[in-house]
Amino acid sequence: MSEKDGLAPTGPPPVLERIVVLLDASRSSLGALEAAMELAARRQAELVALFVEEEALLRSAAYPWAREVGLSGAIRPMERSGLEERLRARAEAIRAALTRAAGGRAVRWTFRVSRGGVVRETLLETRPGDLLILGKVGYARARGLRLGSTAKAMLGQAPGPVMIYDEAAPSAASVLVVVESADQGARALLTAAALAGDGDAQLTVLLPPLGSPETTEQRDRAVESTLARVPGGVNHRLRPLTRGSPAAIAAALRGEPGRQLVIGRDSALLKGAAAQKHLEAVDLPVVVVP
Repeated sequence: MSEKDGLAPTGPPPVLERIVVLLDASRSSLGALEAAMELAARRQAELVALFVEEEALLRSAAYPWAREVGLSGAIRPMERSGLEERLRARAEAIRAALTRAAGGRAVRWTFRVSRGGVVRETLLETRPGDLLILGKVGYARARGLRLGSTAKAMLGQAPGPVMIYDEAAPSAASVLVVVESADQGARALLTAAALAGDGDAQLTVLLPPLGSPETTEQRDRAVESTLARVPGGVNHRLRPLTRGSPAAIAAALRGEPGRQLVIGRDSALLKGAAAQKHLEAVDLPVVVVP
């Protein structure tokens, strides 16, 4: 990193050439669909909607002793024919939701149905330049979970940025980004600048302290230099933090009105035993950049 050159990404910054949204017809995923369609319209990007029929679940239904527990708690036999029928109905519900969400928007979209493991099929579809969007929790919400297993897997494995969708904040709010390192911090910063520029929102850059005051100051100047070279510019505000612990960063975020939060995959918020707790506490869409 140098003051002259700004922050140096370890690879090309994400261009967000496609918006890929993973759907399962749950309330959370349909909210993610609306956010994906709006973003695709603003960026004039292609939207790819995915629905994966879980092969493992279908195989389990072939066993005569297989049972399933409904949302009411009732236990009933699991029959493959009934399960396949529900999957077809779910796919049709998603297709109908896609048509409604597209509405009068000039968005090119496709709907792809595959069968296999959800994580594997999603990784086969996504590219480094894509933004993958999925709900924070799908049907797992009924089991009391606040962050689903698919969302957790995608955060660590997706080749490009991943948006974990939660209830969206007002569209006029800032896009928030936490810059904690010289390497992945650049990619997070440029991704956040692109998202802020799409909706003419302010970019709020949170800057935790680094190892020494000199390193921190150099990072802050490099952030300004990087933002100065963003095509078209971006309205931004820098907010230095006095502490850099995950708890301190999470506390600072609670005091900032935001539309989205962008962090690097190496963020302190994603490390340690309390990582899931910090991520669950953020009540706005979170974009994690590799």
